[in-house]
Amino acid sequence: MSTTNAPETNAEVAARTDGLAVAGGNVADLWRGWVVWGAYRGWVNFPVTWNVINPNSTVIVTASEVDANGVRFIGAAPITVAGIAPGSGIVTAKINIAWDTPLRIRTDVTVLN
Repeated sequence: MSTTNAPETNAEVAARTDGLAVAGGNVADLWRGWVVWGAYRGWVNFPVTWNVINPNSTVIVTASEVDANGVRFIGAAPITVAGIAPGSGIVTAKINIAWDTPLRIRTDVTVLN
């Protein structure tokens, strides 16, 4: 059985690419920071306040377990960033720490404006 792929129409391409821009072509500022949190488990909203963030910022958040010295490592616990919502001077990341006991977490935040 064979299938044919019809060319996309201009409307289909426009709908798929609406809001996209070439990386670097429209980024004026880039910031990187991190926060070492206390011990948590389960679903937690981690709010990071930072005046460089606005509702139109592109914000990337990663999360990892840290030892007593704040050094990141890959442990046995699955840690998942499930959602990121930037606002005026704040970004909130919903993170799941899937472990039976609370773990110390570090979030790394990259902001593109």
